[in-house]
Amino acid sequence: MTATRLLLFLLLTTSCNVFGAAAQAQTPLGDAATRVASSLVEGNVSLQHYKRSLALEGLLRWAQAAGDEPHVQSVFKQAAEAGITPGSDGSFRRGPFNCLVFWLYEVSGDENWLPGFLQQTKKYYRTVHRGCEGAIEHPRGEQRGGGNSMLIDALQDYSSRMAMLGRLTEDEAYFVEAVTQHRIYRDIVRDPTTGLWCQGRGWGEDPTALSPGAWSRGHGWLIRGMVDTLLLMPPQSSEAEELRGYLRELADALIRVQQADGMWHCLLNRPASESPAETSGTALIAGNLAIAVAENFLEGDQYSHAAKRAFAALPRYVDQDGVVLSVSPGPGPLSEEEPWLVQEFPAGDQHGPFAILFAALGEQRLSDAEKQPLEN
Repeated sequence: MTATRLLLFLLLTTSCNVFGAAAQAQTPLGDAATRVASSLVEGNVSLQHYKRSLALEGLLRWAQAAGDEPHVQSVFKQAAEAGITPGSDGSFRRGPFNCLVFWLYEVSGDENWLPGFLQQTKKYYRTVHRGCEGAIEHPRGEQRGGGNSMLIDALQDYSSRMAMLGRLTEDEAYFVEAVTQHRIYRDIVRDPTTGLWCQGRGWGEDPTALSPGAWSRGHGWLIRGMVDTLLLMPPQSSEAEELRGYLRELADALIRVQQADGMWHCLLNRPASESPAETSGTALIAGNLAIAVAENFLEGDQYSHAAKRAFAALPRYVDQDGVVLSVSPGPGPLSEEEPWLVQEFPAGDQHGPFAILFAALGEQRLSDAEKQPLEN
């Protein structure tokens, strides 16, 4: 191979294996997320079910924000290999807690992604189980005796899907539904003293009993749902104004329990010494705080400062192979806190990769927003 061809080969190889200049200006968190992304793209990490779809969504949205077309295309390729293509139905039952199909449409502009998504999400709206107050509920599973219970993880997925429907159909009833569900959940599972939300209701023997405590990743899911819903709503609507109020209230509660090192611990309602620093919750909370600031959903330096403190802390929890450390196992304290009252979590839980990628997305969005000239 001639020197010229060798140089061209190296340049092409490099362009396909690193993120674009916007991401590679490279912050420590960007470095850590790149290791996670490389592990995902190269098949070095095995992610199952919704964890893989969320990792692909996180990589897709981060790569798009960073102007990294090779990694955008790698997500479409991996989605196709998993059988997710235009015309896929985007089933809410097979892919809970995420909607990769919608974001593939958003990035590509290919309307062939939409018929299946619209059909499935309208079905979700019609068939979701609702409790006596009208709260949407999630299947408990056979191991818990069947039935359905309130779950904030499911709230974030349902709410953002309703906002997607509202945007695509221009039917404001779906925006109303998204915010109504947050209002119902807030009235039931939010602790008015701390401002923190428990995981849900009805996961033990007593169907009226609230889940104990407050889980870090649960709050990561919750703030993610609020922010993604707001991204899709008309910003001047009364529904958006109401949801921004809930977001601000939640963000203030979370900042009060952030630790000095920038992390949030697993059980937010307890002293930090009683549960480990928790990476997935920290990453989701910080990433969505940052997007909320970038989009002016939250106003005040305290929110960007909290996000940046977390961004500075997170790289310590990603090893050189892209394995994410100190990630809480699921499903969180649905009916008891004891399994999470430990000193450390095993490395490599599947909820870590997507959370780090969403944190990198938030850092990128906030950085881009701060570079924009202030409007007079």
